[in-house]
Amino acid sequence: MPVKKGSTATDSLEHYIKLSYDSKFSQERQRVFSNKAYKIGMESGNDSLLYKGLYTKIEHDLAYNSDSSRYYLSKLKKLALNTKKQAALGGYYYLYASYFSPINIDSSFSYYDRSKTEYLKANDSMRAGYSLLMMTDLQRISSDYYGAETTATAALACLKNSGEESYLVAVYNYLGMSYKQLFNYENALKYYSKAYEITKDSLSKDAVMNNIALIYMDQKEYAKAIKILRRLVFKKRSDTDIEFKAKAMDNLGYSYFLSGDKRGHEYMLQSLRLKDSIKDEFGLLASCLHLSEYYLNQNPKTARNYAERAYSLSNKLKNTDDKLDAIKFLSKTAASKQESDRLFSEYTKLNDSIRVVRQKAKNQFAKVRYDSKQAEEDLLKYQAENAENKLKAEKAKRRNELLLLTISFLVLVGMLFYRLLKSRHEKEKFQEAYNTETRIAKKVHDELANDVYNAMTFASTQNLERPEKKEALIHSLDSVYLRTRDISRENSPIELGENFPNQLKIMLSEYQNQSLNVLIKDIDSVDWMKIDENKKLVTYRVLQELMVNMKKHSQATLAVIDFSSTDKKIQIQYSDNGIGMPFGKTILKNGLQNVENRIKSIRGTLIFDIQTNRGVKLSFGYPV
Repeated sequence: MPVKKGSTATDSLEHYIKLSYDSKFSQERQRVFSNKAYKIGMESGNDSLLYKGLYTKIEHDLAYNSDSSRYYLSKLKKLALNTKKQAALGGYYYLYASYFSPINIDSSFSYYDRSKTEYLKANDSMRAGYSLLMMTDLQRISSDYYGAETTATAALACLKNSGEESYLVAVYNYLGMSYKQLFNYENALKYYSKAYEITKDSLSKDAVMNNIALIYMDQKEYAKAIKILRRLVFKKRSDTDIEFKAKAMDNLGYSYFLSGDKRGHEYMLQSLRLKDSIKDEFGLLASCLHLSEYYLNQNPKTARNYAERAYSLSNKLKNTDDKLDAIKFLSKTAASKQESDRLFSEYTKLNDSIRVVRQKAKNQFAKVRYDSKQAEEDLLKYQAENAENKLKAEKAKRRNELLLLTISFLVLVGMLFYRLLKSRHEKEKFQEAYNTETRIAKKVHDELANDVYNAMTFASTQNLERPEKKEALIHSLDSVYLRTRDISRENSPIELGENFPNQLKIMLSEYQNQSLNVLIKDIDSVDWMKIDENKKLVTYRVLQELMVNMKKHSQATLAVIDFSSTDKKIQIQYSDNGIGMPFGKTILKNGLQNVENRIKSIRGTLIFDIQTNRGVKLSFGYPV
């Protein structure tokens, strides 16, 4: 069947895939179309098209029991792993489960479960539902009806919004069958009714009604069952529906028989003849068992003949449940006690083995479900942890970015602040230098200029030959020298390194004379090397300012400077026994304005204890 000229690879692929599932073609012809789809996928160079073509080919090869299935399954697995698409991996597991289905039910169930998990990861609930349906069927075959009910319910959750009518019907039918086997007839009828409501296919509707009739038979409501079955039997049908007609007719005959109506025998025989004509071996097995039961009390020989045929068919079809029924009827028609005992022994062994196999299957199914649930929980946990780690990583990233931004901002602000401080420091240095120069100029003008002028005037106007005049001039010049030295000392550079405490001692000691005693206490208790140089400079200048003011104004005979320190603070106390300062006068008088400003510049504190006529007492401190 040619493809339209100009079709793309995708169009051609979809065309042959559609043909491969068209029931009007033979199975062999369908395989030919699936092979063409696979070839197009191979030649396309597109992983998605290759997957579709390969999947279609494998599905048809499995239906045909092709030996090549395993080879192409391995190719599909490789493709799924390479593309890292969970839907593709789900498809691989689905087909692999189908491969195992006739060989190993346990393995098949496990791979269907893995398929379901991968489809759920890919958010493909519809295909996950397909996998669950297949798992349900395997549990039904193994008589794990409780498990089948649970799995079918999960399938329903996946498929209820899919719009796939046939699969929803299948779910409702599986739920109906499971509840029937669990003797929950109310729920069985409920789900069979749901299946009937949504299916549009006439034969499917009839199949559901047949199942409803079987429930009524189990409930011994034979009239209800017969009413349904008569409508199904006498309905006009095509030749393709003969198999279903034969099944419904057998059920009708069996219902009549169970209700005590003699018409049952004829319907069961008619059904047997129809099944024989179409070689419906599964249907023949059911008919033989029904007829064996019918003849059991009327004609044991005929009953035995039907039981023997049922036994043979059950072995051929590997139907152990029907085989048990066949053995039961054979034992009831046994010719001797020995034969009866042998059949009873066979029945017991077979029944026990069935129970063991089914219990094993149930346990295996339960284990798979548990492992699957555990895997899903682990996956959710992993996803949650992964999400949490991603969130933490994102938060850490944001935090680091913010930290970097903050640091950059602080560095920028620091640089600006440094430049500002540097500029201010330079201004302060300039201002300090200017103030120093001004102060020196003022001292020179106020304190030295007049004295020098007076000395010069004295020298020019007086007779220096006279000893007393010469002595007066020398005294005046000596006074000028001492004043000059004091000014120089007050403004000389200060050593702020290891020699700082010695230089500080020397400066304080120089104010001591015959009329003034200077006591310096515990200056060595301070670890001066830990003190900032600027704070050392302030300490030196403040004490120097205090000593100068004391010498000029206090008339003191004793001055005490007491040092103390802790890990966090330096404290210095100054006191003298001079005339003090009048109460109420501001401390900014007498040249002490500069003292306060200097101490504030190093975040220090200054405290005055002023008592009239009792000298000056103050303390200042600052953090280390």
